[in-house]
Amino acid sequence: MKKIVLTFVISLIFLLMVTGSVYADSEIIKVNTESSTVSINLEANNYSDFKVIVKKGSEQYTYNVFSQSDDLPLQMGNGKYTAGLYQKVEGKKYKLVSSKSFSLNANDNNVYLSSSQNVKWDSDSATTKLAHQLTENIEADKEKVIAIYDYVVENVSYDNDKARSISNRYNPEAEATLEEGKGICYDYASLTAAMLRSVNIPTKLVKGNSKVTSNYHAWNEVLIDGSWTVVDTTADAAYESKGISVIYEKNSNDYIADKVY
Repeated sequence: MKKIVLTFVISLIFLLMVTGSVYADSEIIKVNTESSTVSINLEANNYSDFKVIVKKGSEQYTYNVFSQSDDLPLQMGNGKYTAGLYQKVEGKKYKLVSSKSFSLNANDNNVYLSSSQNVKWDSDSATTKLAHQLTENIEADKEKVIAIYDYVVENVSYDNDKARSISNRYNPEAEATLEEGKGICYDYASLTAAMLRSVNIPTKLVKGNSKVTSNYHAWNEVLIDGSWTVVDTTADAAYESKGISVIYEKNSNDYIADKVY
Protein backbone atom coordinates (compact mmCIF):
# COMPACT_ATOMS: atom_id res chain seq x y z
CA MET A 1 0.00 0.00 0.00
CA LYS A 2 1.28 3.45 -0.86
CA LYS A 3 2.26 5.65 2.04
CA ILE A 4 -0.75 7.87 1.51
CA VAL A 5 -2.18 11.07 2.84
CA LEU A 6 -2.46 10.29 6.53
CA THR A 7 1.32 10.35 6.80
CA PHE A 8 1.63 13.46 4.62
CA VAL A 9 2.85 16.42 6.66
CA ILE A 10 6.32 17.82 6.41
CA SER A 11 6.41 19.54 3.03
CA LEU A 12 3.36 21.73 3.65
CA ILE A 13 3.87 25.45 4.27
CA PHE A 14 1.20 26.87 6.52
CA LEU A 15 0.21 30.54 6.48
CA LEU A 16 -1.74 32.19 9.28
CA MET A 17 -5.07 33.46 8.09
CA VAL A 18 -5.10 37.27 7.90
CA THR A 19 -8.86 37.70 8.07
CA GLY A 20 -11.36 36.34 10.57
CA SER A 21 -12.74 32.83 10.35
CA VAL A 22 -16.14 32.40 8.72
CA TYR A 23 -17.22 30.30 11.71
CA ALA A 24 -16.44 30.42 15.40
CA ASP A 25 -13.87 27.82 16.46
CA SER A 26 -16.41 26.04 18.65
CA GLU A 27 -18.62 25.47 15.62
CA ILE A 28 -15.90 24.03 13.39
CA ILE A 29 -13.87 21.96 15.84
CA LYS A 30 -15.62 20.01 18.57
CA VAL A 31 -14.00 17.66 21.08
CA ASN A 32 -15.82 14.46 21.99
CA THR A 33 -14.24 13.36 25.26
CA GLU A 34 -16.38 10.26 25.67
CA SER A 35 -15.22 8.80 22.35
CA SER A 36 -11.75 10.41 22.38
CA THR A 37 -12.34 12.01 18.99
CA VAL A 38 -12.42 15.51 17.57
CA SER A 39 -15.02 16.36 14.93
CA ILE A 40 -14.48 18.80 12.08
CA ASN A 41 -17.72 20.41 10.94
CA LEU A 42 -17.37 22.35 7.72
CA GLU A 43 -19.44 23.32 4.72
CA ALA A 44 -17.26 23.71 1.63
CA ASN A 45 -17.47 23.42 -2.14
CA ASN A 46 -14.19 21.52 -2.38
CA TYR A 47 -13.14 19.48 0.63
CA SER A 48 -9.88 18.50 -1.07
CA ASP A 49 -8.62 22.03 -0.34
CA PHE A 50 -8.59 21.33 3.41
CA LYS A 51 -6.26 19.52 5.81
CA VAL A 52 -6.45 18.98 9.55
CA ILE A 53 -3.41 18.67 11.79
CA VAL A 54 -3.87 17.22 15.28
CA LYS A 55 -0.87 17.77 17.57
CA LYS A 56 0.18 16.64 21.03
CA GLY A 57 3.67 17.68 22.06
CA SER A 58 6.11 16.82 19.28
CA GLU A 59 3.78 14.22 17.75
CA GLN A 60 1.23 15.06 15.07
CA TYR A 61 -1.16 13.49 12.58
CA THR A 62 -2.37 15.07 9.33
CA TYR A 63 -5.75 14.25 7.82
CA ASN A 64 -7.65 15.04 4.65
CA VAL A 65 -11.19 16.37 4.93
CA PHE A 66 -13.81 14.38 3.05
CA SER A 67 -17.21 15.61 4.13
CA GLN A 68 -19.24 18.13 6.08
CA SER A 69 -18.49 16.24 9.29
CA ASP A 70 -15.37 14.15 9.93
CA ASP A 71 -14.47 12.44 13.22
CA LEU A 72 -10.75 12.14 13.90
CA PRO A 73 -9.16 10.00 16.63
CA LEU A 74 -7.27 11.39 19.62
CA GLN A 75 -4.92 8.43 19.83
CA MET A 76 -1.84 10.11 21.30
CA GLY A 77 -2.91 9.60 24.90
CA ASN A 78 -4.13 12.01 27.56
CA GLY A 79 -2.77 15.53 27.71
CA LYS A 80 -2.86 18.82 25.82
CA TYR A 81 -3.83 18.79 22.14
CA THR A 82 -4.18 21.35 19.36
CA ALA A 83 -6.36 20.72 16.30
CA GLY A 84 -6.00 23.04 13.33
CA LEU A 85 -8.00 23.26 10.11
CA TYR A 86 -6.04 24.56 7.10
CA GLN A 87 -7.18 25.61 3.66
CA LYS A 88 -5.05 25.49 0.51
CA VAL A 89 -3.98 28.87 -0.85
CA GLU A 90 -1.90 27.61 -3.76
CA GLY A 91 0.49 24.74 -4.38
CA LYS A 92 1.69 23.56 -0.96
CA LYS A 93 0.76 26.77 0.82
CA TYR A 94 -2.05 26.59 3.35
CA LYS A 95 -3.70 29.14 5.63
CA LEU A 96 -5.06 28.50 9.10
CA VAL A 97 -8.86 28.64 9.10
CA SER A 98 -9.60 27.56 12.65
CA SER A 99 -7.82 26.01 15.63
CA LYS A 100 -8.68 24.70 19.05
CA SER A 101 -6.51 23.77 22.03
CA PHE A 102 -7.86 21.37 24.61
CA SER A 103 -6.94 18.72 27.15
CA LEU A 104 -7.97 15.08 27.02
CA ASN A 105 -8.42 12.95 30.13
CA ALA A 106 -10.07 9.69 29.14
CA ASN A 107 -9.65 5.93 29.18
CA ASP A 108 -6.78 5.11 26.82
CA ASN A 109 -8.83 2.46 25.00
CA ASN A 110 -11.91 4.62 24.29
CA VAL A 111 -10.47 5.81 21.01
CA TYR A 112 -9.99 2.22 19.81
CA LEU A 113 -13.69 1.52 20.28
CA SER A 114 -14.90 4.66 18.54
CA SER A 115 -16.01 5.32 14.99
CA SER A 116 -13.60 7.66 13.23
CA GLN A 117 -12.62 8.72 9.74
CA ASN A 118 -10.90 5.52 8.63
CA VAL A 119 -12.72 3.09 10.94
CA LYS A 120 -16.39 3.93 10.52
CA TRP A 121 -19.15 1.93 12.17
CA ASP A 122 -22.47 2.45 13.88
CA SER A 123 -25.20 0.28 15.38
CA ASP A 124 -27.13 0.10 12.10
CA SER A 125 -24.25 -0.66 9.75
CA ALA A 126 -23.99 -3.97 7.89
CA THR A 127 -20.54 -4.54 9.40
CA THR A 128 -21.96 -4.25 12.92
CA LYS A 129 -24.89 -6.54 12.21
CA LEU A 130 -22.59 -9.18 10.73
CA ALA A 131 -20.12 -8.91 13.62
CA HIS A 132 -22.92 -9.46 16.12
CA GLN A 133 -24.25 -12.37 14.09
CA LEU A 134 -20.82 -14.02 13.96
CA THR A 135 -20.28 -13.64 17.71
CA GLU A 136 -23.86 -14.13 18.91
CA ASN A 137 -23.20 -17.22 21.03
CA ILE A 138 -19.60 -16.45 21.97
CA GLU A 139 -18.58 -15.00 25.34
CA ALA A 140 -14.77 -14.89 25.30
CA ASP A 141 -13.15 -11.96 23.48
CA LYS A 142 -10.48 -14.22 21.99
CA GLU A 143 -13.08 -16.42 20.37
CA LYS A 144 -14.95 -13.37 19.07
CA VAL A 145 -11.73 -12.12 17.48
CA ILE A 146 -11.15 -15.48 15.81
CA ALA A 147 -14.71 -15.62 14.46
CA ILE A 148 -14.44 -12.17 12.85
CA TYR A 149 -10.87 -12.78 11.71
CA ASP A 150 -11.91 -16.04 10.03
CA TYR A 151 -14.75 -14.32 8.20
CA VAL A 152 -12.57 -11.52 6.83
CA VAL A 153 -9.75 -13.87 5.79
CA GLU A 154 -12.13 -16.24 4.04
CA ASN A 155 -14.41 -13.70 2.37
CA VAL A 156 -12.27 -10.74 1.30
CA SER A 157 -9.76 -11.00 -1.54
CA TYR A 158 -6.90 -8.67 -2.39
CA ASP A 159 -7.63 -6.12 -5.12
CA ASN A 160 -4.43 -5.77 -7.16
CA ASP A 161 -5.96 -3.35 -9.64
CA LYS A 162 -6.98 -1.03 -6.83
CA ALA A 163 -3.52 -1.22 -5.29
CA ARG A 164 -1.95 -0.08 -8.57
CA SER A 165 -4.28 2.88 -9.05
CA ILE A 166 -4.89 4.11 -5.52
CA SER A 167 -5.28 7.87 -5.01
CA ASN A 168 -3.31 9.77 -2.40
CA ARG A 169 -6.66 10.87 -0.96
CA TYR A 170 -7.95 7.33 -0.54
CA ASN A 171 -9.86 6.59 2.64
CA PRO A 172 -11.24 3.09 3.42
CA GLU A 173 -14.94 2.39 3.85
CA ALA A 174 -15.61 -0.79 5.82
CA GLU A 175 -19.15 -1.07 4.43
CA ALA A 176 -17.90 -0.95 0.84
CA THR A 177 -15.19 -3.54 1.50
CA LEU A 178 -17.75 -5.90 3.03
CA GLU A 179 -20.15 -5.43 0.13
CA GLU A 180 -17.52 -5.79 -2.60
CA GLY A 181 -15.60 -8.59 -0.91
CA LYS A 182 -12.23 -7.18 -1.94
CA GLY A 183 -9.78 -4.44 -1.07
CA ILE A 184 -6.21 -3.45 -0.26
CA CYS A 185 -4.52 -3.85 3.12
CA TYR A 186 -5.94 -0.55 4.33
CA ASP A 187 -9.44 -1.88 3.58
CA TYR A 188 -8.80 -5.18 5.36
CA ALA A 189 -7.55 -3.39 8.47
CA SER A 190 -10.44 -0.90 8.47
CA LEU A 191 -13.08 -3.61 8.08
CA THR A 192 -11.52 -5.79 10.78
CA ALA A 193 -11.29 -2.86 13.19
CA ALA A 194 -14.86 -1.71 12.51
CA MET A 195 -16.29 -5.17 13.14
CA LEU A 196 -14.28 -5.81 16.29
CA ARG A 197 -14.97 -2.37 17.77
CA SER A 198 -18.68 -2.90 17.20
CA VAL A 199 -18.58 -5.92 19.55
CA ASN A 200 -16.68 -3.90 22.15
CA ILE A 201 -13.17 -5.17 21.49
CA PRO A 202 -10.56 -2.36 21.38
CA THR A 203 -8.80 -2.54 18.02
CA LYS A 204 -6.15 -0.37 16.42
CA LEU A 205 -5.67 0.24 12.72
CA VAL A 206 -1.90 0.39 12.25
CA LYS A 207 0.15 1.54 9.27
CA GLY A 208 3.85 0.96 8.79
CA ASN A 209 6.33 -1.64 7.59
CA SER A 210 6.52 -5.38 8.08
CA LYS A 211 8.44 -8.46 7.08
CA VAL A 212 5.42 -9.87 5.23
CA THR A 213 5.72 -7.36 2.38
CA SER A 214 8.15 -4.82 0.98
CA ASN A 215 5.29 -2.35 0.50
CA TYR A 216 3.94 0.08 3.08
CA HIS A 217 1.36 -1.95 4.94
CA ALA A 218 -1.71 -1.81 7.20
CA TRP A 219 -2.75 -4.28 9.90
CA ASN A 220 -4.48 -4.41 13.30
CA GLU A 221 -3.58 -4.68 16.93
CA VAL A 222 -6.35 -6.15 19.06
CA LEU A 223 -6.66 -6.04 22.86
CA ILE A 224 -7.12 -9.63 24.01
CA ASP A 225 -6.96 -10.54 27.71
CA GLY A 226 -5.15 -7.32 28.51
CA SER A 227 -2.47 -7.60 25.81
CA TRP A 228 -2.23 -6.07 22.35
CA THR A 229 -2.02 -8.79 19.70
CA VAL A 230 -0.96 -8.20 16.08
CA VAL A 231 -3.53 -9.46 13.56
CA ASP A 232 -2.90 -9.26 9.81
CA THR A 233 -5.99 -10.29 7.82
CA THR A 234 -4.46 -9.14 4.52
CA ALA A 235 -1.44 -11.43 4.73
CA ASP A 236 -3.46 -14.34 6.09
CA ALA A 237 -6.09 -14.08 3.36
CA ALA A 238 -3.26 -14.43 0.82
CA TYR A 239 -1.83 -17.44 2.66
CA GLU A 240 -5.25 -19.08 2.96
CA SER A 241 -5.91 -18.62 -0.76
CA LYS A 242 -2.77 -20.66 -1.43
CA GLY A 243 -3.76 -23.40 1.00
CA ILE A 244 -1.21 -22.34 3.62
CA SER A 245 -2.43 -22.73 7.20
CA VAL A 246 -1.98 -19.72 9.49
CA ILE A 247 -3.00 -18.57 12.96
CA TYR A 248 -4.49 -15.18 13.74
CA GLU A 249 -1.74 -14.05 16.14
CA LYS A 250 1.39 -12.62 14.50
CA ASN A 251 4.90 -12.00 15.79
CA SER A 252 4.97 -8.33 16.82
CA ASN A 253 8.70 -8.19 16.01
CA ASP A 254 7.79 -8.57 12.33
CA TYR A 255 5.83 -5.29 12.33
CA ILE A 256 7.04 -1.72 12.80
CA ALA A 257 4.26 0.83 13.39
CA ASP A 258 4.44 4.25 11.77
CA LYS A 259 0.93 5.54 12.44
CA VAL A 260 -1.81 4.21 14.71
CA TYR A 261 -5.54 4.99 14.45
